[in-house]
Amino acid sequence: MPLDSTLHCSVYDTVFPHLLRTVTTSALRVTAGIAGLLTLGLEAIPALAIPEADAIRKLEVVPVHVVVNAEGGPIFPAYDYVALNAEGQPVFPFYQQLNQLVLPMFMTVEQARQAQEALEGRPDAEGSRVASMPLNIALERNERLVQEIKAKDESRSLVTPLVPAMADWRKAKEILQAEGYSRQEIARNLKVPVFLTHPPISITPPGAEEAKIALFFNYRQLQQAKQAVADFGGEDRVWDLRQALNVLVQDEEDQYFIFPTEDLIQTFQDQQEAPPEEAAQE
Repeated sequence: MPLDSTLHCSVYDTVFPHLLRTVTTSALRVTAGIAGLLTLGLEAIPALAIPEADAIRKLEVVPVHVVVNAEGGPIFPAYDYVALNAEGQPVFPFYQQLNQLVLPMFMTVEQARQAQEALEGRPDAEGSRVASMPLNIALERNERLVQEIKAKDESRSLVTPLVPAMADWRKAKEILQAEGYSRQEIARNLKVPVFLTHPPISITPPGAEEAKIALFFNYRQLQQAKQAVADFGGEDRVWDLRQALNVLVQDEEDQYFIFPTEDLIQTFQDQQEAPPEEAAQE
């Protein structure tokens, strides 16, 4: 199944730096149902307050990047080890088992290009390129890809790890360690960090009438938002993406929104700065 996709977000179709000029603070309203979801490592999806599809759709401002072959089909790297950092801790561990395919989805285009370079020399990687798409679309396509793989070989399975930028993952680890979580808990439960503050920062999204609590996939964007609020004394917080989605589907008041990632903002800026001929091709 081809994975090519035009990176386009239907909601955020302008350049986004002006969002930071509308930053305000607001009190966090947490119901009893949500409060129980904020413990590190919760994976079960609770009863839905809003349709899960609506929560997933918020991920359209989070681009992911995969390496595809000349026909646009996926290339599956082989992982026979678990990468360790300088401290000997697992980094994004996904243990590739027998008959298991791995299709990493990278959250920065630089990571994807490095993965593409690592595939050089493989016959199935000739003519490879990096394809980008919104995360919500990638999740839908992954489900179809799993079905196609199973239809061809029932013994095969697919793992699609979402790989965040290492700098963001390390910042998230620092925040959780300061809160008292152990290295083992963090390595086991923190896969994709989502940043926020307490008290939270609220931003009015384009086209919206009311400010919403902002969730950030990039730590640097969180710091920029904090600097835009005079005398802001809030503290950094982090959730795993699974926790964030749990909160979103329990949010009866729809009070959260996901801030467009640095990669998405850069993509639109590049498209605006490109000559008309190149922009038309993109």
